[in-house]
Amino acid sequence: MRLDPLARLIALVAVAVFGAALLTVTQTAVTQTTRAVSSVAAVGSSVTTPKPVPASTTHRRVAVRPERAVVHATPRPPATHAPATSHARTVPKPAHRQAIPYVPHGTGMWIYQWHRTNGGRAGQIVARAKNVGLSTLYLRTGSSWDGFTGGRTLPALLRATRGTDVSVVAWDFPRLRHPVRDARRLAHAAHFGREHGGPHVAAVAPDIETPSEGTFNAAWRVRLYLHALNNRLPKGVTVLSAVPWPSSYRRADYPYGTVAAQSDVLVPMAYWYNNPPGLVTLRSMSYLRQFHKPVAPVGQGYDGKLDVPSLHHNHLAREVPVFLRTAARAGAPAVSVWSWQSAQPATWRALARAHRLFSPHR
Repeated sequence: MRLDPLARLIALVAVAVFGAALLTVTQTAVTQTTRAVSSVAAVGSSVTTPKPVPASTTHRRVAVRPERAVVHATPRPPATHAPATSHARTVPKPAHRQAIPYVPHGTGMWIYQWHRTNGGRAGQIVARAKNVGLSTLYLRTGSSWDGFTGGRTLPALLRATRGTDVSVVAWDFPRLRHPVRDARRLAHAAHFGREHGGPHVAAVAPDIETPSEGTFNAAWRVRLYLHALNNRLPKGVTVLSAVPWPSSYRRADYPYGTVAAQSDVLVPMAYWYNNPPGLVTLRSMSYLRQFHKPVAPVGQGYDGKLDVPSLHHNHLAREVPVFLRTAARAGAPAVSVWSWQSAQPATWRALARAHRLFSPHR
């Protein structure tokens, strides 16, 4: 059957419109399907292969600004792991240079003039110390006036103490005109013997005097000196600060509190001269105990007339034992005597008996 021209035109238009609509629907379906497949692939990729966060970035954040680690860090790890900020919260404080400070026990003797100390023969010095029961030898290693003098004597004495219970303490007389320089000199002595693992200095003893002895002992100078000294000492070496005995007139102007704040042990020079030795010793220990540090007094083992010719001679055979007994009864962990080269026979005899009053063990 043949269609007339008008019907044929209408049929052709209808077919064209239907075909265009079908083509549009097909393209839309294909596009949506493609997008869906791409999204699924993208999701699967993000789950199985996450992009790693550079470790250096996280470390840099925590190191520079640890307080912001929670804000800027990557997602919180599982509960079985430590929080990302745990290191910032648990960084330990710097350790003190020693956990348990060395404190001398027993009896000791101060060495000032090496050549007058058993002729400067280290082996004989240690042998006599052991025979008398001494546990500590205080060796002069320098001063502000003559610099470091322990280069020969200190190694010799340390070698002689090998295998014994005798400890060596290096002492120095600082003028404190140049506090840091003085501190370096005494700290230098504390390092002797440590490089080879042999006997070494157990402690250092700065002799902090008064202006009468030429010392610039203003509190700020003492503070600077002891701070510099502590910072330069090896671990385990303690500071035994020798101070003048706190008579009533010294308490007003000597910086006892400043010395005590940066010292491990206080060593009052309880030289009695024409005073009762028991009184000087007891007052020294009682006053210094307010600073809550061990107090180990050093007594006068020489005749005070050597220092002050106008005084009467001391009766050391009676006075030294009083000093030793008073210190022991007052709870001193140790005592010592000044000094080897000027100590009279009575002083040595008293020391030989006194080691029974104090514990020889550290």
